[in-house]
Amino acid sequence: MSEHMKDGIIQRGATYSYVVRERDPLTGTTKPRWIGGFPTRTAARKARDSARNAVNKGTHVAPAKLTVGEYLDTWITAHEIGLKPSTAASYRAIIGRYLKPALGHERVQSLSPTRLSVLFADLYARGGKDGKALSPRTVQFTRAVLRRAMQDAVLDRIIEVNPTVGTKGPRVNKPKHVTWTGEQLHAYLGTFTSKDRWAPLWTLALASGMRRGELMALRWSDVDLDTGLIAVERAVTQIGQKLSYSTPKNYERRGVSVDPRTVAALKAWRMVQLAERLAWGEAYQGTEDLLFTWEDGRPVLPDYVTKTFVKSQAGAEVPRLKLHEARHTHATLLLREGVPVHIVAKRLGHKDASVTLDVYADAIPADDDRAVDVFSRAVWGA
Repeated sequence: MSEHMKDGIIQRGATYSYVVRERDPLTGTTKPRWIGGFPTRTAARKARDSARNAVNKGTHVAPAKLTVGEYLDTWITAHEIGLKPSTAASYRAIIGRYLKPALGHERVQSLSPTRLSVLFADLYARGGKDGKALSPRTVQFTRAVLRRAMQDAVLDRIIEVNPTVGTKGPRVNKPKHVTWTGEQLHAYLGTFTSKDRWAPLWTLALASGMRRGELMALRWSDVDLDTGLIAVERAVTQIGQKLSYSTPKNYERRGVSVDPRTVAALKAWRMVQLAERLAWGEAYQGTEDLLFTWEDGRPVLPDYVTKTFVKSQAGAEVPRLKLHEARHTHATLLLREGVPVHIVAKRLGHKDASVTLDVYADAIPADDDRAVDVFSRAVWGA
Protein backbone atom coordinates (compact mmCIF):
# COMPACT_ATOMS: atom_id res chain seq x y z
CA MET A 1 0.00 0.00 0.00
CA SER A 2 1.41 3.35 -1.04
CA GLU A 3 1.64 6.05 1.63
CA HIS A 4 3.43 8.69 -0.47
CA MET A 5 1.77 12.11 0.02
CA LYS A 6 1.93 14.83 -2.59
CA ASP A 7 0.13 18.20 -2.33
CA GLY A 8 -1.96 16.92 0.53
CA ILE A 9 -3.11 13.83 -1.39
CA ILE A 10 -2.19 10.26 -0.58
CA GLN A 11 -2.89 6.93 -2.26
CA ARG A 12 -4.06 4.14 0.00
CA GLY A 13 -4.66 0.94 -1.85
CA ALA A 14 -6.84 1.60 -4.89
CA THR A 15 -8.24 4.92 -3.68
CA TYR A 16 -6.99 8.42 -2.90
CA SER A 17 -7.49 10.65 0.13
CA TYR A 18 -6.85 14.32 0.79
CA VAL A 19 -6.21 16.28 3.94
CA VAL A 20 -7.90 19.51 4.92
CA ARG A 21 -7.39 21.60 8.03
CA GLU A 22 -10.67 22.34 9.80
CA ARG A 23 -11.12 25.21 12.20
CA ASP A 24 -12.79 24.69 15.57
CA PRO A 25 -15.39 27.52 15.80
CA LEU A 26 -15.07 27.62 19.60
CA THR A 27 -11.28 27.66 20.03
CA GLY A 28 -10.18 28.97 16.63
CA THR A 29 -7.55 26.23 16.38
CA THR A 30 -7.25 24.00 13.33
CA LYS A 31 -6.64 20.30 12.99
CA PRO A 32 -6.13 18.02 9.98
CA ARG A 33 -8.84 15.69 8.73
CA TRP A 34 -8.30 12.98 6.11
CA ILE A 35 -11.13 12.40 3.66
CA GLY A 36 -10.83 9.48 1.28
CA GLY A 37 -12.45 7.02 -1.09
CA PHE A 38 -11.72 8.86 -4.37
CA PRO A 39 -11.04 6.64 -7.39
CA THR A 40 -8.36 8.90 -8.94
CA ARG A 41 -5.85 11.52 -7.83
CA THR A 42 -7.62 14.09 -10.02
CA ALA A 43 -10.94 13.48 -8.27
CA ALA A 44 -9.27 13.80 -4.88
CA ARG A 45 -7.54 17.03 -5.97
CA LYS A 46 -10.84 18.60 -7.10
CA ALA A 47 -12.51 17.64 -3.82
CA ARG A 48 -9.51 18.97 -1.88
CA ASP A 49 -9.59 22.33 -3.67
CA SER A 50 -13.34 22.65 -3.10
CA ALA A 51 -12.97 21.82 0.59
CA ARG A 52 -10.10 24.24 1.11
CA ASN A 53 -12.03 27.00 -0.66
CA ALA A 54 -15.03 26.34 1.59
CA VAL A 55 -12.81 26.43 4.69
CA ASN A 56 -11.42 29.80 3.64
CA LYS A 57 -14.95 31.16 3.12
CA GLY A 58 -16.23 29.67 6.36
CA THR A 59 -18.75 27.44 4.58
CA HIS A 60 -16.99 24.10 4.92
CA VAL A 61 -19.15 21.20 6.12
CA ALA A 62 -17.07 18.43 7.60
CA PRO A 63 -18.18 14.80 7.30
CA ALA A 64 -19.90 13.77 10.54
CA LYS A 65 -21.55 10.66 11.98
CA LEU A 66 -24.15 12.72 13.86
CA THR A 67 -27.53 10.96 13.73
CA VAL A 68 -30.88 12.59 13.16
CA GLY A 69 -32.03 11.53 16.61
CA GLU A 70 -28.99 13.06 18.30
CA TYR A 71 -29.35 16.31 16.40
CA LEU A 72 -33.09 16.64 17.01
CA ASP A 73 -32.62 16.12 20.75
CA THR A 74 -29.98 18.84 20.86
CA TRP A 75 -31.93 21.12 18.54
CA ILE A 76 -35.24 21.12 20.44
CA THR A 77 -33.47 21.62 23.78
CA ALA A 78 -31.63 24.63 22.40
CA HIS A 79 -34.57 26.20 20.60
CA GLU A 80 -37.57 25.57 22.84
CA ILE A 81 -36.63 28.53 25.02
CA GLY A 82 -37.79 30.80 22.19
CA LEU A 83 -41.05 28.90 21.63
CA LYS A 84 -44.37 29.09 23.38
CA PRO A 85 -44.81 26.12 25.76
CA SER A 86 -47.60 24.64 23.65
CA THR A 87 -45.50 24.94 20.49
CA ALA A 88 -42.48 23.35 22.16
CA ALA A 89 -44.67 20.50 23.43
CA SER A 90 -46.10 19.88 19.96
CA TYR A 91 -42.60 19.90 18.43
CA ARG A 92 -41.40 17.36 20.99
CA ALA A 93 -44.44 15.18 20.31
CA ILE A 94 -43.76 15.19 16.56
CA ILE A 95 -40.09 14.38 17.11
CA GLY A 96 -40.86 11.56 19.55
CA ARG A 97 -43.76 9.97 17.68
CA TYR A 98 -42.72 10.21 14.06
CA LEU A 99 -39.25 11.60 13.32
CA LYS A 100 -37.01 9.70 15.72
CA PRO A 101 -38.65 6.30 15.21
CA ALA A 102 -38.29 6.63 11.42
CA LEU A 103 -35.05 8.60 11.05
CA GLY A 104 -33.35 8.65 14.44
CA HIS A 105 -30.68 6.09 13.55
CA GLU A 106 -29.77 7.67 10.19
CA ARG A 107 -26.95 10.17 9.71
CA VAL A 108 -28.04 13.77 9.23
CA GLN A 109 -25.68 14.08 6.27
CA SER A 110 -27.24 11.05 4.56
CA LEU A 111 -30.74 12.56 4.30
CA SER A 112 -32.03 13.42 0.83
CA PRO A 113 -35.29 14.79 -0.61
CA THR A 114 -36.10 11.37 -2.07
CA ARG A 115 -35.56 9.60 1.25
CA LEU A 116 -37.75 12.11 3.06
CA SER A 117 -40.48 11.99 0.40
CA VAL A 118 -40.66 8.23 1.00
CA LEU A 119 -40.93 8.88 4.74
CA PHE A 120 -43.78 11.38 4.37
CA ALA A 121 -45.65 9.05 2.01
CA ASP A 122 -45.23 6.19 4.49
CA LEU A 123 -46.48 8.34 7.38
CA TYR A 124 -49.50 9.33 5.34
CA ALA A 125 -50.27 5.70 4.47
CA ARG A 126 -49.60 3.98 7.80
CA GLY A 127 -48.01 6.35 10.28
CA GLY A 128 -50.95 6.58 12.67
CA LYS A 129 -52.01 4.42 15.59
CA ASP A 130 -52.08 0.68 14.81
CA GLY A 131 -50.74 1.34 11.33
CA LYS A 132 -53.64 3.52 10.28
CA ALA A 133 -53.25 6.47 7.91
CA LEU A 134 -52.00 9.71 9.39
CA SER A 135 -53.88 12.88 8.53
CA PRO A 136 -52.36 15.08 5.80
CA ARG A 137 -52.22 17.98 8.22
CA THR A 138 -50.16 15.98 10.73
CA VAL A 139 -47.78 14.84 8.00
CA GLN A 140 -47.37 18.42 6.83
CA PHE A 141 -46.68 19.55 10.39
CA THR A 142 -44.09 16.78 10.76
CA ARG A 143 -42.45 17.99 7.56
CA ALA A 144 -42.50 21.59 8.84
CA VAL A 145 -40.76 20.63 12.11
CA LEU A 146 -38.05 18.67 10.27
CA ARG A 147 -37.64 21.48 7.74
CA ARG A 148 -37.01 23.99 10.52
CA ALA A 149 -34.55 21.69 12.29
CA MET A 150 -32.63 20.96 9.08
CA GLN A 151 -32.45 24.63 8.22
CA ASP A 152 -30.72 25.18 11.55
CA ALA A 153 -28.41 22.24 10.72
CA VAL A 154 -27.37 24.21 7.62
CA LEU A 155 -26.61 27.24 9.81
CA ASP A 156 -24.67 24.97 12.18
CA ARG A 157 -22.49 23.84 9.22
CA ILE A 158 -23.58 20.23 9.67
CA ILE A 159 -25.08 19.98 6.18
CA GLU A 160 -24.79 22.15 3.08
CA VAL A 161 -28.42 22.15 1.95
CA ASN A 162 -31.75 21.49 3.64
CA PRO A 163 -32.87 17.98 2.54
CA THR A 164 -36.56 18.76 3.10
CA VAL A 165 -36.50 21.32 0.27
CA GLY A 166 -38.06 19.67 -2.76
CA THR A 167 -39.74 16.87 -0.81
CA LYS A 168 -43.24 15.75 -1.64
CA GLY A 169 -45.98 15.57 0.95
CA PRO A 170 -49.69 14.82 0.93
CA ARG A 171 -51.94 17.57 -0.28
CA VAL A 172 -53.89 19.20 2.53
CA ASN A 173 -57.40 20.14 1.56
CA LYS A 174 -58.84 23.09 3.40
CA PRO A 175 -61.28 21.73 5.98
CA LYS A 176 -64.91 22.66 5.58
CA HIS A 177 -66.12 24.28 8.75
CA VAL A 178 -69.65 24.19 10.05
CA THR A 179 -70.98 27.71 10.61
CA TRP A 180 -74.29 29.16 11.70
CA THR A 181 -76.38 31.74 9.93
CA GLY A 182 -77.51 34.81 11.84
CA GLU A 183 -80.90 33.16 12.44
CA GLN A 184 -79.31 29.98 13.79
CA LEU A 185 -77.00 31.93 16.08
CA HIS A 186 -80.01 33.89 17.37
CA ALA A 187 -81.88 30.64 17.99
CA TYR A 188 -78.94 29.19 19.91
CA LEU A 189 -78.52 32.25 22.12
CA GLY A 190 -82.25 32.05 22.90
CA THR A 191 -81.89 28.58 24.45
CA PHE A 192 -79.79 29.66 27.43
CA THR A 193 -81.19 29.27 30.92
CA SER A 194 -79.89 30.39 34.30
CA LYS A 195 -78.46 26.88 34.70
CA ASP A 196 -75.86 27.45 31.98
CA ARG A 197 -73.03 29.07 33.89
CA TRP A 198 -71.02 29.67 30.75
CA ALA A 199 -73.68 31.46 28.67
CA PRO A 200 -71.68 34.75 28.81
CA LEU A 201 -68.62 32.89 27.52
CA TRP A 202 -70.48 31.41 24.56
CA THR A 203 -72.01 34.80 23.80
CA LEU A 204 -68.63 36.52 23.80
CA ALA A 205 -67.03 33.79 21.68
CA LEU A 206 -69.65 34.19 18.97
CA ALA A 207 -69.70 37.99 19.18
CA SER A 208 -65.94 38.53 19.04
CA GLY A 209 -64.38 35.71 17.00
CA MET A 210 -61.68 35.36 19.63
CA ARG A 211 -59.69 32.15 19.97
CA ARG A 212 -60.30 29.79 22.89
CA GLY A 213 -56.96 30.63 24.51
CA GLU A 214 -57.64 34.35 24.20
CA LEU A 215 -61.08 34.07 25.77
CA MET A 216 -59.85 32.06 28.73
CA ALA A 217 -56.93 34.44 29.37
CA LEU A 218 -59.11 37.57 29.58
CA ARG A 219 -59.01 39.66 32.75
CA TRP A 220 -61.54 42.25 33.76
CA SER A 221 -58.81 44.85 33.36
CA ASP A 222 -58.83 43.97 29.63
CA VAL A 223 -62.53 44.78 29.30
CA ASP A 224 -64.04 48.26 29.08
CA LEU A 225 -67.74 47.75 29.81
CA ASP A 226 -68.48 51.41 29.07
CA THR A 227 -67.19 51.37 25.50
CA GLY A 228 -67.55 47.65 24.72
CA LEU A 229 -63.87 47.41 23.79
CA ILE A 230 -61.88 44.31 24.73
CA ALA A 231 -58.07 44.33 24.71
CA VAL A 232 -56.72 40.98 23.55
CA GLU A 233 -53.34 41.06 25.26
CA ARG A 234 -52.58 37.42 25.93
CA ALA A 235 -53.62 33.79 25.48
CA VAL A 236 -53.52 30.66 27.61
CA THR A 237 -52.57 27.15 26.54
CA GLN A 238 -53.22 23.92 28.38
CA ILE A 239 -50.46 21.31 28.64
CA GLY A 240 -51.78 18.38 30.64
CA GLN A 241 -53.46 20.00 33.63
CA LYS A 242 -51.19 23.05 33.64
CA LEU A 243 -51.92 26.47 32.17
CA SER A 244 -49.36 28.69 30.47
CA TYR A 245 -50.02 32.35 29.61
CA SER A 246 -48.31 34.14 26.74
CA THR A 247 -48.97 36.63 23.95
CA PRO A 248 -51.72 35.86 21.41
CA LYS A 249 -50.96 33.74 18.34
CA ASN A 250 -48.57 35.52 15.96
CA TYR A 251 -48.03 38.03 18.80
CA GLU A 252 -51.02 39.98 17.46
CA ARG A 253 -52.30 42.07 20.35
CA ARG A 254 -55.46 43.91 19.31
CA GLY A 255 -58.70 45.55 20.38
CA VAL A 256 -62.07 43.94 19.64
CA SER A 257 -65.36 45.82 20.01
CA VAL A 258 -68.54 43.92 20.90
CA ASP A 259 -72.23 44.75 20.55
CA PRO A 260 -74.44 46.20 23.34
CA ARG A 261 -76.22 42.90 24.06
CA THR A 262 -72.91 41.16 24.62
CA VAL A 263 -71.81 44.02 26.88
CA ALA A 264 -75.04 43.60 28.87
CA ALA A 265 -74.36 39.87 29.23
CA LEU A 266 -70.86 40.61 30.52
CA LYS A 267 -72.14 43.20 32.99
CA ALA A 268 -74.61 40.68 34.41
CA TRP A 269 -71.85 38.07 34.59
CA ARG A 270 -69.63 40.54 36.42
CA MET A 271 -72.26 40.92 39.13
CA VAL A 272 -72.53 37.13 39.48
CA GLN A 273 -68.79 36.77 39.86
CA LEU A 274 -68.52 39.60 42.40
CA ALA A 275 -71.24 37.98 44.49
CA GLU A 276 -69.36 34.67 44.41
CA ARG A 277 -66.16 36.40 45.49
CA LEU A 278 -67.95 37.88 48.50
CA ALA A 279 -69.58 34.56 49.35
CA TRP A 280 -66.29 32.65 49.32
CA GLY A 281 -64.38 35.32 51.20
CA GLU A 282 -60.79 34.37 52.01
CA ALA A 283 -61.29 30.95 50.41
CA TYR A 284 -61.73 32.59 47.00
CA GLN A 285 -58.83 31.42 44.77
CA GLY A 286 -59.00 33.99 41.99
CA THR A 287 -55.67 35.80 41.88
CA GLU A 288 -55.60 37.07 38.28
CA ASP A 289 -59.08 38.64 38.12
CA LEU A 290 -59.96 36.32 35.23
CA LEU A 291 -63.19 36.91 33.33
CA PHE A 292 -64.29 33.29 33.38
CA THR A 293 -63.75 31.21 36.52
CA TRP A 294 -65.41 28.62 38.70
CA GLU A 295 -67.43 29.78 41.69
CA ASP A 296 -64.36 29.79 43.92
CA GLY A 297 -62.24 31.76 41.44
CA ARG A 298 -60.28 28.84 40.00
CA PRO A 299 -59.43 29.16 36.28
CA VAL A 300 -61.32 26.94 33.85
CA LEU A 301 -59.31 24.47 31.78
CA PRO A 302 -59.60 25.25 28.05
CA ASP A 303 -60.19 21.58 27.17
CA TYR A 304 -63.21 21.55 29.48
CA VAL A 305 -64.57 24.63 27.74
CA THR A 306 -64.27 22.96 24.34
CA LYS A 307 -66.29 19.92 25.47
CA THR A 308 -68.89 21.99 27.32
CA PHE A 309 -69.61 24.25 24.34
CA VAL A 310 -70.79 21.27 22.29
CA LYS A 311 -72.98 20.11 25.19
CA SER A 312 -74.52 23.59 25.46
CA GLN A 313 -76.14 23.14 22.04
CA ALA A 314 -78.29 20.21 23.14
CA GLY A 315 -81.53 22.20 23.34
CA ALA A 316 -81.06 24.22 20.16
CA GLU A 317 -82.17 23.14 16.70
CA VAL A 318 -78.91 24.11 15.01
CA PRO A 319 -76.04 22.19 13.41
CA ARG A 320 -73.50 21.05 15.97
CA LEU A 321 -70.61 23.48 16.19
CA LYS A 322 -67.13 23.04 17.64
CA LEU A 323 -65.83 25.92 19.75
CA HIS A 324 -63.32 27.02 17.11
CA GLU A 325 -66.18 27.11 14.62
CA ALA A 326 -67.77 29.86 16.68
CA ARG A 327 -64.81 31.93 15.48
CA HIS A 328 -65.48 30.84 11.89
CA THR A 329 -69.15 31.68 12.31
CA HIS A 330 -68.31 35.20 13.46
CA ALA A 331 -65.96 35.81 10.51
CA THR A 332 -68.33 34.27 7.96
CA LEU A 333 -71.29 36.37 9.11
CA LEU A 334 -69.29 39.59 8.81
CA LEU A 335 -67.83 38.77 5.40
CA ARG A 336 -71.19 37.77 3.96
CA GLU A 337 -72.61 41.09 5.13
CA GLY A 338 -69.91 42.97 3.25
CA VAL A 339 -67.54 43.92 6.08
CA PRO A 340 -64.11 44.59 4.45
CA VAL A 341 -61.65 41.73 4.70
CA HIS A 342 -58.97 43.82 6.41
CA ILE A 343 -61.40 44.73 9.21
CA VAL A 344 -62.33 41.07 9.76
CA ALA A 345 -58.64 40.13 9.68
CA LYS A 346 -57.91 42.68 12.40
CA ARG A 347 -60.74 41.38 14.60
CA LEU A 348 -59.52 37.80 14.22
CA GLY A 349 -55.89 38.66 14.89
CA HIS A 350 -54.65 37.48 11.51
CA LYS A 351 -51.20 38.81 10.76
CA ASP A 352 -52.15 39.52 7.16
CA ALA A 353 -55.51 39.91 5.38
CA SER A 354 -54.32 37.31 2.85
CA VAL A 355 -54.71 34.69 5.59
CA THR A 356 -58.35 35.71 6.02
CA LEU A 357 -58.89 35.59 2.26
CA ASP A 358 -57.40 32.11 2.07
CA VAL A 359 -59.48 30.71 4.94
CA TYR A 360 -62.77 32.42 4.13
CA ALA A 361 -62.68 32.84 0.35
CA ASP A 362 -65.97 30.95 -0.04
CA ALA A 363 -67.69 33.29 2.45
CA ILE A 364 -66.98 36.45 0.49
CA PRO A 365 -69.89 37.31 -1.83
CA ALA A 366 -69.07 37.12 -5.53
CA ASP A 367 -71.05 40.31 -6.09
CA ASP A 368 -69.88 41.17 -9.59
CA ASP A 369 -73.10 43.03 -10.50
CA ARG A 370 -72.65 45.35 -7.53
CA ALA A 371 -69.06 46.06 -8.62
CA VAL A 372 -70.31 47.05 -12.08
CA ASP A 373 -72.92 49.38 -10.54
CA VAL A 374 -70.30 51.04 -8.33
CA PHE A 375 -67.98 51.58 -11.31
CA SER A 376 -70.81 52.97 -13.45
CA ARG A 377 -71.87 55.50 -10.80
CA ALA A 378 -68.26 56.56 -10.15
CA VAL A 379 -67.48 57.16 -13.82
CA TRP A 380 -70.79 58.00 -15.51
CA GLY A 381 -72.81 59.18 -12.55
CA ALA A 382 -75.57 56.63 -13.18
